[in-house]
Amino acid sequence: MIGVVVWSSADREKAVIWCEDHAALAYLQGRDNLSHAACWPQPGDLVELESEIVGPLRHARRVTMLSEQEFPHLPAMLRNNAAPSDSHLRIVSSTSHPESRDRATAEPERRAAAAG
Repeated sequence: MIGVVVWSSADREKAVIWCEDHAALAYLQGRDNLSHAACWPQPGDLVELESEIVGPLRHARRVTMLSEQEFPHLPAMLRNNAAPSDSHLRIVSSTSHPESRDRATAEPERRAAAAG
């Protein structure tokens, strides 16, 4: 499979790879998973890899460099196109928040007044 490195740390010997099958990202850890351990992949590098699912993670195995800096703009492009952090979700009811407790205790009184 072909992939592009989107994040990398040579010091920690870890990298994240976006794969051509658009499935989960593949995580590379340790030089033992590189075909040529002398050159650690950097963001934008085009690599060939095999993947293995271990628990909830997809791991990159037998990673081979195809082209250095083939897509150097990709990590920034992905960051810029990320979904906004504002969520459309909101808390409807919560007993842990003081205002919610006040509203929850007032509700039965309002219903009783409306019924009477």
